[in-house]
Amino acid sequence: VLTGACYITPQNHGYALDSKTLPPGWKELFVNANDGSNEGVMHEELPYFSAQFHPEARCGPTDTAFLFDAFTQAIDE
Repeated sequence: VLTGACYITPQNHGYALDSKTLPPGWKELFVNANDGSNEGVMHEELPYFSAQFHPEARCGPTDTAFLFDAFTQAIDE
């Protein structure tokens, strides 16, 4: 959502977050281009984010490696 980039990722659609129910201060980070389901959220001010897919899996093994970089950077800060 932030960059408009598309990533091929393995999905876990056993459940999904309804983005309309996000509390204030939260926004969508990833949206599935096929079915519009939410695939991640992020806090607008705090360094909290999630991914509803497997960023370490083999569809494009380094495509979403930036998530691990963002996580370790948040820990360092």
